[in-house]
Amino acid sequence: MGVWHSAGMDLPHSRAVPVRIGVVGVGRMGEPISRTLTGSHLVQVFDADPVRTTTAPDLAWADSLQELAAASDVLVTVLPGPVELRQVMVEVLPLLPPGALWLDLTSGDPAVTRDLAAHAAQHDVLVVSAPMGGSVDEAAQSTLVFFVSGEEVALARALPILEALAKDGGIRRAGARAEDGQIVKLLANGLWFAHAVAAAEALLIGQALGISPTELHHLLRDSAGGSRFLDEHAGRLLDGDYLTTFGVDRVVEELDTISTMARTAQVATPVLDASSSLHHAALDHFGPELGELLAVKLLEHRTGRQLRTD
Repeated sequence: MGVWHSAGMDLPHSRAVPVRIGVVGVGRMGEPISRTLTGSHLVQVFDADPVRTTTAPDLAWADSLQELAAASDVLVTVLPGPVELRQVMVEVLPLLPPGALWLDLTSGDPAVTRDLAAHAAQHDVLVVSAPMGGSVDEAAQSTLVFFVSGEEVALARALPILEALAKDGGIRRAGARAEDGQIVKLLANGLWFAHAVAAAEALLIGQALGISPTELHHLLRDSAGGSRFLDEHAGRLLDGDYLTTFGVDRVVEELDTISTMARTAQVATPVLDASSSLHHAALDHFGPELGELLAVKLLEHRTGRQLRTD
């Protein structure tokens, strides 16, 4: 496991990317990704929501998913989650040309990825799983991070595409099995969700005992309790931003998948379970609203305090 660098000796040799790239999923992340790839490749796109064609009319739209699949040497999926991914790929895999590459950027379920990869092999389709990390702005700036997994021959074909979308050092090798990238990405997300609520609890304690959240934030981020959440995201929370580019229902979906992984691995996870319970409560309280930090908002409601510092 590690970070890929273009000049790295351990990289598979990359070759020219096939001309025809199809992108399935033109939402908040898929649209900027499609635009970036269109700058250097022949790209067609498709989304199940017809409204997308009006919000991005300048992209080259395929008339149907079937048409897109049949015309793609590389199919890139940027979908909301594993349910949508399975629905699309069960239909699409038999339609892809033999020898095509399926490059999945969806943050999904390793069990679903494993099953679909086996199905792809039956149709002579190569698979690379590269669940992405980053915001809509980072997608537009081509500074995403990818946890990449798959066989060497498939990775060699996927690498030039991912390099166009990733920040320097942002392509991170997770393993040879298609599902390995999904496992790493889910565990990374699970830790981030837990760090966020633990940091919010600490900030609320300090606030109640007379230390301003802003001052405490600055002190904690350089302490033994520092985290990426404190470094990069807590400041937005203190500005009243609950990170509304990702739904709390999707957070819960990912945490439920991690719980399933833990049961399969026969590993007790009391800390991650506590985080999951709080996020489930936030979903029950707020409904499937956008906001990765709605569990923090629930903590604020329960304590009668608000961390926003304006």
